[in-house]
Amino acid sequence: SSQETVDSTESIDNSLPDLPPYLLIASSSLLNLFTRCPSCGDPSIHSLSFFQHGSAVVLKWKCNKCVKSSWPSQPLLCGRFYEGNAKIATAGHTTGLSLPRLAVFGDVLGLPLPAPRTEYDLLSKLVLPAVDIVYERHMRYVESVVRNKLETHMKRRGIDLSIDGRYSRPGFTALNATISFIHLTTNLILLVINMHKHMKGIDGISGRMEKEGVRRGLKILLAKLYKIRSVCTDNDAKIGKMLRDDFSVIKHLLDFWHLVKGINHDLRELAKKKQCPNIQYWRKKLINHAHYIHSKFGKSRKLGLQYWLSSLAHVTGRHRHFAKVPFLHGIAKCKHSRLGWSNAHLIRRDSEEFQLLKAVIMKPTFLAGFLRASPKKNTSPNECFNSIINISSKWYGELIKLAHLHYNTLALLDMLNLREERGNSSVKVIGREGETVKRKMATADHAWRREVWAEIPGVIEKRKLDLFMKKVGAPTDREYVLAMQEEEKDVEEAEGAERAEEREEGDGGESDVSEELGEGLYGEEVDSDHNPVMDAIELSDAEDEESAEEEDEGVEKIALSSGSEWDEGEAGERWMALHQGGRGRGRGGRGGRGRGGTVVRHEVAAVQASVSSADPSGQQGLSDEPKGGTAKKRERRATAAAKKKGEEEMDEEDSSSD
Repeated sequence: SSQETVDSTESIDNSLPDLPPYLLIASSSLLNLFTRCPSCGDPSIHSLSFFQHGSAVVLKWKCNKCVKSSWPSQPLLCGRFYEGNAKIATAGHTTGLSLPRLAVFGDVLGLPLPAPRTEYDLLSKLVLPAVDIVYERHMRYVESVVRNKLETHMKRRGIDLSIDGRYSRPGFTALNATISFIHLTTNLILLVINMHKHMKGIDGISGRMEKEGVRRGLKILLAKLYKIRSVCTDNDAKIGKMLRDDFSVIKHLLDFWHLVKGINHDLRELAKKKQCPNIQYWRKKLINHAHYIHSKFGKSRKLGLQYWLSSLAHVTGRHRHFAKVPFLHGIAKCKHSRLGWSNAHLIRRDSEEFQLLKAVIMKPTFLAGFLRASPKKNTSPNECFNSIINISSKWYGELIKLAHLHYNTLALLDMLNLREERGNSSVKVIGREGETVKRKMATADHAWRREVWAEIPGVIEKRKLDLFMKKVGAPTDREYVLAMQEEEKDVEEAEGAERAEEREEGDGGESDVSEELGEGLYGEEVDSDHNPVMDAIELSDAEDEESAEEEDEGVEKIALSSGSEWDEGEAGERWMALHQGGRGRGRGGRGGRGRGGTVVRHEVAAVQASVSSADPSGQQGLSDEPKGGTAKKRERRATAAAKKKGEEEMDEEDSSSD
């Protein structure tokens, strides 16, 4: 039997089952474990004390063998923060539980929790940076999903967005506003813009926050190279005007629910008047009729608008022969089946009640909005997102990120068909006769909350590194970037100065032909031996030098053959000019196209000027005549005569000198 007992003890599995990470243990039960020393088992334990750090407790004791020992109830996270305190701050923030409510919960339960100051310190140092990391990673994933959807199905068309804003409080005293941009194909939030009343461009006016938020959000999405085909908003005149002025290429659609909501409100106000006893009977029927024609005539909006106006004839008992009704065109009768005859609740056409109802049915803003409303695009996803934003102004932007993560997680699970329906119920909708089915879905698994907790150790390590860098005096990331930019600027200025000095030294007194040509195709030096353009330039320069030498030789010969009386004076200069013009050799070779020809033309002009000054009556008259055929002939004859006269004078002067 003893052997059997031994065998039974050996077969006992001493391994404990998987316990939850944290357990709620009574203090009295915990102290029963310390009747002996946990380290050595000696019963002579004395001076037992404890120290409380939020939800963590540290027990310290002394015994005769161990001298001094301690036991913490929670491990330290990276050696700095107690894990339970950080976990409470993370869980409270990611689940949307406010810190005051959490403190009340701890007081009622008798559970010690971190002090509010410790909670805020943990939030600012650990939790919020971890949420930012998870949020940025989640938004990159959402953008990849939308872009994949766009490439596979809607590459040419672009994306359709629904835009709506929510104010932190009703009226004109709101401090914050949140504008959400939702992709209607996937129901994913692409962007959330948070606006404050005192931001630049708002100037303390709450009504401007939504319009400015829509403008900034569309600019951000266009900067990310999204092709936006249409946006659906509520019937806000400020947003409509801004879209027409700044984003005219984007099609602007309206949400029909916002349009019909105004009609429903006006009908309720009419039903309260004494002279409108039948409006209450027709109110729900008219609103239901509006929803029907909106969904029925999705493409032919003008025809649907005519059927909406036909409700005025319907309430008076007229259901056919609409051709005689002045405001109905294109329809002949009502589309419903034959009705039984009854005069109950009919409205007379000549009554005041009919005129008031006609003013509501033909409301200009509704008629214009009906043509721009789309049955497939609305802002209901934005309203669902707005329903989970029930937060205060404190930590507003950070809590909006949590709501964004919450909503997109549900949308992704719906896309993958991973949410189960547990039940449904019918709900009555105000303004409609039919009932809406509300489905109760299973609780979703929000994995991003665990991801936030997983990022906290990395945040602690980064914080330790930042503290070390600050201790050793290292610059921050921004200071380092600014310093690198300044250094690059200085290097570029120094290199530019060196290039300028080298260019000045290399130029000297000569012309830098390579600089004029751009220094080759890629900025390299040009080799004239292999460049035909350079060869042509050098040849032209050689011809210039040759012609200059010939001109110099001709001038020397003239100077030797002429006397001192020809060195100065008008006749000597004229003769030298003619002589050089006749024998000069310029760029154009021999003839009148070179430099000599130019000098001759100048000399002829000078001769003409002298002739005109000598004979003002004849030459002046020629200059005043219109330059027709006869005038040109006279001018040519006068020029030839003057040239011949000049040559004769030169011959006479040569003969006299000989």
